[in-house]
Amino acid sequence: MLMLNLKRFKVVVFVQVCSAFILISSTKAQKYKTFADTAKLNKEYGQISLDIAKLNTKLLEEQNKTADFHSKSASTAKEAVSSEQDSKDQASIATDGNTTDTKKALKDAKKADQKANDAKNAISDETNNSKKIDKLNAQIVKKQKQLDDLDKQRAEIMNPLRPAEETAK
Repeated sequence: MLMLNLKRFKVVVFVQVCSAFILISSTKAQKYKTFADTAKLNKEYGQISLDIAKLNTKLLEEQNKTADFHSKSASTAKEAVSSEQDSKDQASIATDGNTTDTKKALKDAKKADQKANDAKNAISDETNNSKKIDKLNAQIVKKQKQLDDLDKQRAEIMNPLRPAEETAK
C-alpha cells in the first residue's frame, strides 16, 4: 500500500514539474512576431513609457521629500533632547515640595514626551519615504526591462533575416 502511494506521489510530482516547465517556456515566448503586430507593440511601448514617466515623477517627489524629512527628524530630535533637559531641571526644582513647581515639572515632562514622540514619528516618516523610493526604483527597473524586451521584439520583426544571416556565417 505504501509503495502504491509513493508511486502516485512520484507521478503527481513529475506531472507538476513538467507543467511548470511548459508554463515557464510559454511565458518567455515572444509576444509580437509579425509586422502586423507592430501597432499593438507600439501601443504597449507607449503605455509602458508613460508609466515610467509617471513613476519618475513620483520618484522625484519622494526624493524631494527626503531632505524635508531628514531636517525634520534632526530638528525634532534636538527639540526632544532640549525639552527633556528642561523637564529634568524643572523636576529637580520641584523636589523641594512647591506645588506650582511640581505642576510645571509635570507639564514639562508631558512636553518632553510629546517631543520624543514627534522625533520618533519623523524618523518613521523618513524610513517610510526611503522604502517608497526603493519600491519606485524597483518598479522603474521592471518597466525598463519590459521596454527592452519590446525593443528586442521590434528589432526581430523589423529585421527578420538577421538571425538567418548570423547562422549562415
